Amino acid sequence: MNLAEKTAVVTGSSSGIGLAVCRALLDAGAVVFGLSRRETPVAHERFRWFKTDVTREAEIDRAFDAVFAERGRVDLLVNNAGFGFFRDIELIDPAEWRRLIDTNLTAMFLCSRKVAPAMKKAGRGMIVNVGSVAGKRGIKGGTAYCASKFAVNGFSESLMEELRGFGIRVACLNPGSVMTEFFDHAGVEPKKLMQPGDLARLIVLLVQLPDGMLPDEMTVRPL
Repeated sequence: MNLAEKTAVVTGSSSGIGLAVCRALLDAGAVVFGLSRRETPVAHERFRWFKTDVTREAEIDRAFDAVFAERGRVDLLVNNAGFGFFRDIELIDPAEWRRLIDTNLTAMFLCSRKVAPAMKKAGRGMIVNVGSVAGKRGIKGGTAYCASKFAVNGFSESLMEELRGFGIRVACLNPGSVMTEFFDHAGVEPKKLMQPGDLARLIVLLVQLPDGMLPDEMTVRPL
């Protein structure tokens, strides 16, 4: 996909991978809309921020309605919003579990269903879901986080099969540890970290592959 003047929506845009993706997409010429609870610190004529709590369906609806009203289409959706924590199962409050699942998984479903009809009609588009290596193997203390990220992989693979016949590409990127705010709250300390800007450039690279190529899944880790 040539990103020049294409319409992109990025969730979890206020920091970390999401913020880096917004900047990388702008560098590639896209018109970018960031969705997050905190303001996204990007000042650019082709960027708009919508205050959005992705655990609330009504706020997602309002944000996408505004994007479609302004641009008429969404060419690229990057489902990036997410957080995690690691602790023994008896110490996980059920409300925390629900908030994590709503953020990491249900929001991905709600955002994807907003863009799929218009992408089908156009016969093109791409959805990139940010998963995790925690969606490939279980981790001690990760019952909530790993469950959500395993589900992201299943959701992505199924959605890929559902939409590929309409000319729509769905990709799932499973990164290892990345230097973001995630580890300020997760309760684990990784030995090595990747940079969010490097992940953002990889996402842009996947999007810019020829439209006839479907990069459905990729796992990347710190060396």
